[in-house]
Amino acid sequence: MRYLLLGVVLILSTAAPARADAGLTAAVAAAYFPRTEDVGLHEIAHQRAAELRACRCLDHSGMRPGTAEVLYTSTGYSNPVQAAIVKWTGSPTHNAILSNPSYGRIGCAATSSGDTSWLVCVLAPGPLPAGIGSIATVMVLPDTALTTPNGAVLRSALVRPV
Repeated sequence: MRYLLLGVVLILSTAAPARADAGLTAAVAAAYFPRTEDVGLHEIAHQRAAELRACRCLDHSGMRPGTAEVLYTSTGYSNPVQAAIVKWTGSPTHNAILSNPSYGRIGCAATSSGDTSWLVCVLAPGPLPAGIGSIATVMVLPDTALTTPNGAVLRSALVRPV
């Protein structure tokens, strides 16, 4: 019985293993900022990718305590990593997670079955890599200055004390 169970585990683990991250970590770093790659978070990402592939779903109920995660699935995309980044940057919730510099550690994994891919990045609090320093979020507001008919700029026209 023990050998049968080991055989089943071996078959399941080699049938469609999660890849290291298929460039996902680098794509997240390019879209946001570099983070410290964490071996433990990579392991969790691999587990989560396998879980999602097994249920053929996207479900955050398996998220591990003390972590945040961003998930993506695609069918038929030639570049699922690029599609995931576009989707995450366009989603307020996912973008907030990936823009948060307090999540300084990351681990990502990707897996597929046929033409369907599942991509997972697991993040946790921690320091950013050396040399990155403190990343402050800067919000750039549109220029709302008014101009007069003669072209003079009235920059203080819309400024009110709070």
